[in-house]
Amino acid sequence: MSIKDNTLVFKLTESDVMVDIRDNNNINNFIADLRGVDLSVIAGIKDKFITFGRSIYDNNGSFVIIYDSIFDDNLIIVPTLEEAYDYIEIEEIERKLNL
Repeated sequence: MSIKDNTLVFKLTESDVMVDIRDNNNINNFIADLRGVDLSVIAGIKDKFITFGRSIYDNNGSFVIIYDSIFDDNLIIVPTLEEAYDYIEIEEIERKLNL
């Protein structure tokens, strides 16, 4: 199974959330694309992302945020979508190897 098959990507903008909905119940990885969102908006929802990320991790999934700067050390933040998929792939390999 491809990483993209079990990953949900959603894009948050200043006024909307766009979700790449897949007809698949095996989604256990999530990517939040926050590029273009002001840091003041992110600051207001950052704690929810941390809680969400912990919940996903506890269920053997991954949660990665795409943004151009790191705004919290408790979150996995990368600058591009491809790096987000790469990070998830590495985490899945580590889980399979029990690292």
